[in-house]
Amino acid sequence: MAYLFATNNRALVSKKTLSERVEASISSLVFVIITLICLLSLAYLAHANQNATRGYALRNLELKQSNLAIQNEVWDMQIAKAQSLEIIQKDPKILSMIKADKPLFIRMDTAIVKK
Repeated sequence: MAYLFATNNRALVSKKTLSERVEASISSLVFVIITLICLLSLAYLAHANQNATRGYALRNLELKQSNLAIQNEVWDMQIAKAQSLEIIQKDPKILSMIKADKPLFIRMDTAIVKK
């Protein structure tokens, strides 16, 4: 009976041959390589997505900047128009002013101006 038990244990603890070990190693190596390729692909996609999102945000900011620059130029033109001589001369406050009969001009070299 002890012989039968020992024979059964040997059958249960059978050692793998070298070719079976190589096959198992190749299978696990292929699995690891495929897993690494998948992980690298996911990392690349995440990075590409992040760059695309940054590019989209950058493009929006550039559009806002150009719109603000155009708006600034329009305001500058409106300011220049408001400060033009023609507009100032047509201003009701200027039109309501009375011309002085005898204007008095002061010379720059007088004692009053030097104080």
